[in-house]
Amino acid sequence: MLTLRSDGASLADARDLVGAFLAEHCPGVDAAAVKTVISELITNAIRHTSGSWSLTAALADGVFSVDVHDSSSSPPVPRPGVPDGTGGWGMHIISRLARQMEVTLTAQGKIVTVQWPATGDIR
Repeated sequence: MLTLRSDGASLADARDLVGAFLAEHCPGVDAAAVKTVISELITNAIRHTSGSWSLTAALADGVFSVDVHDSSSSPPVPRPGVPDGTGGWGMHIISRLARQMEVTLTAQGKIVTVQWPATGDIR
C-alpha cells in the first residue's frame, strides 16, 4: 500500500510514486492510464476544493485501486468539455481509462475510488 498527502507530495510525486508502485507490484496494469486518472483526480481536488488531498494506492485480490480523498462533500459532476482544453474533460477521461469508479461521501468530504484489474505478473 502507498499513501500520500498533499502537504508532503506534489501531483508529480503522486504520479511518479504510483508508477513505481505499479512497476514493482503489478506491471500488467496500464501505468499511463493510471497516471492520467491520478492527474485528473488530484487536479479536480486542487481546483474544486481547499486544495488538500490524500491518495492511497493498493493491490488486493487481483485489483489495483486508488482512493483520492478531498474536502468537498459534493460529488463530481461530468460537464461538457471545453474545446480549448481548459476544463470539463476530467470525468470523461476517468470513465474511459478506469475500469470502475465509485464516489463515497464522508463527514470530511469525499473519496473517489478508481480500480483496474491487476492481471499478469502480480508481486
